[in-house]
Amino acid sequence: MNKDKFNKLPILEQIDFINSQLKKNKSITSVCKELGVGRSTIRDRFKKSNYSYCKDSNEYILNDNTKSSSQELIHDKNSCNTSVIHDKNTDSSNNNSIVTVLEKSDKEIQSNLLDLVNNYDVLKEIIELHKCNTSVIKQQIIIDLEDSETTTTTLRVNKSILNKFNDFCTKNRQFTKVDLLSQALKNFIEQHN
Repeated sequence: MNKDKFNKLPILEQIDFINSQLKKNKSITSVCKELGVGRSTIRDRFKKSNYSYCKDSNEYILNDNTKSSSQELIHDKNSCNTSVIHDKNTDSSNNNSIVTVLEKSDKEIQSNLLDLVNNYDVLKEIIELHKCNTSVIKQQIIIDLEDSETTTTTLRVNKSILNKFNDFCTKNRQFTKVDLLSQALKNFIEQHN
């Protein structure tokens, strides 16, 4: 079908055509491309006729749009993002279709929760293993000093800090104390200058 033929169809036939294409496992975008009609055009056109896309059922569904003073508007946060309107005068077939959509999403939620409950021990084990296997990556020491002569000097240093520095140097024997102290001073100057 081409764009002109599609646009000449009554809106309900357009919706039926799009839904039939969606049932063939096509996406809305691909159907719109084939027709040469923008996806937003379809969405807005169908919205004016009070149809909205339901992701779960992969089709456009009718939202009840009767406007009587006896209506109660209930926003039901379901996966289709539609507002369910209950009217005291609506026919039972229309209510049945709304209830079916709601029951479907409720059943899916219930099924997902049951799966989680049934696999609780396994999920807890996986989380514990993940916690145990997560390790902090130690930052590497990079000595980036200019080639320059070394000089001897006397410094007054906090005793506990000097002890920690000496322990650190013992654990990292691949570096000299001169290089480590020089790099530490250089880093301090660069950060605070």
